[in-house]
This record gives sequence, structure tokens and C-alpha cells, in this order.
Amino acid sequence: MNDILFEVLRLAVLLAVFIVTCYFVPWIRGKIGQDRLDEISKWVNAAVLMAQQVYSARTGAERKAIVIDMLRNILTTKNISISDDQLEILIEAAVKAMKMKEGTDHGNKETGR
Repeated sequence: MNDILFEVLRLAVLLAVFIVTCYFVPWIRGKIGQDRLDEISKWVNAAVLMAQQVYSARTGAERKAIVIDMLRNILTTKNISISDDQLEILIEAAVKAMKMKEGTDHGNKETGR
């Protein structure tokens, strides 16, 4: 009787490990990734708005360089790694959203910040 109970218990533990490995681990990884993306997006939006307000006399390219430097410092401090292409996409999206909110985006492809 003890052998049967032991085998049932062993199978239950194996099944639990399988479920955790297949379903919960990817869900947790996805959740952590989404949290980081949300945090990065928050910082990108804040940096773009700051550059627009504080450095309005500068060109769009100068403001973009300022934003990239600021974000690189913030993300390095927070130990978050992101590629240059990903960062540029997030910056461009934040600029587009800001312009749409202000009503100054006329559908042109250049950022022109």
C-alpha cells in the first residue's frame, strides 16, 4: 500500500512541476517584461516632455540627443538593458503621442520636435 501511495504522490509532484514549468514560469517572465516596458515607457514620456519644455529653443536632433543621453543614464542606473533601435522607437512614439495630444501633428513623417 505504501508503494502505491508513494507512486501516486511522486506522479502528483511531477505533474505539479510540469504545470509550473510550462505555464507559470512563462507567465511570470512575461509579467516582469511588461513591468519593465511600462517603466521604460514612463521614463521615455517624461524625458520627451522635459526636453520639449526645457530645451524648446534647440533643434529636434539636439533634443533627441539630450533625451537619449538622459534615458541611457536612467536605464543604466536601474540596470535595464534596451537596444538603441528599441529606444528610438519608444522616443518616436512618445513624440508622436505628445504632438497628437497637442494637436500639432500634421501627419508628416519627420519628427521635427
